[in-house]
Amino acid sequence: MKTFRTKHPVRTYDGPQKSSYRDYRNELIADFNGRCGYTDCSHAWWGGGFHIDHFAPKKPKYEDPMVLARFEALENEYSNLVYACPQVNRAKWNDWASDDPGTPIHEGRGYLDPCMDFNDYFERTDSGGIRPKDDPIAKYMWERLKLYLFRYELYWRMEQLALRLRELEQFRSLNGLSTELRTEILEAIADLTREHQNYFQYLETNY
Repeated sequence: MKTFRTKHPVRTYDGPQKSSYRDYRNELIADFNGRCGYTDCSHAWWGGGFHIDHFAPKKPKYEDPMVLARFEALENEYSNLVYACPQVNRAKWNDWASDDPGTPIHEGRGYLDPCMDFNDYFERTDSGGIRPKDDPIAKYMWERLKLYLFRYELYWRMEQLALRLRELEQFRSLNGLSTELRTEILEAIADLTREHQNYFQYLETNY
């Protein structure tokens, strides 16, 4: 198994509350490293179509007006916002484990704030798929948010390929490499490029 993510999101905005949660998009992009707080996939894969998730939802599935008012009060609160891919935001939607926005976990179900160290709760298979560790909340989130989808594994694989290609290109530019070694590097670059293109074509066709 591999580490779920290498860089954790940290909410740093401490300015005045803005009139709309949508006005925090730039701050969220920076604080969440341009990645989904739940899946760690880059917003580059979604053509700039990432959502702003309300950790405690704006309109949870409760009918009591006083309960709903407590959730609505957090609509523009930065500490309650998460930069998220559309797939996850739709899956999470109005789900919440309690009638208190400050209680995200109740009776074995609920959500971990993405600014926690998710490496304690999730890991990746050798091929990049997301898996929950032995924790009931991680398992609940994995199922509810559909973190098992193959698309997240493909995104991870393609990022790893791109990273290896950059490393090989840097190595290739070094002086003093033998002709044999330079040929091996070029062959490896060609193989990785073909693999990357195959994944990209699969994503274009299926997603």
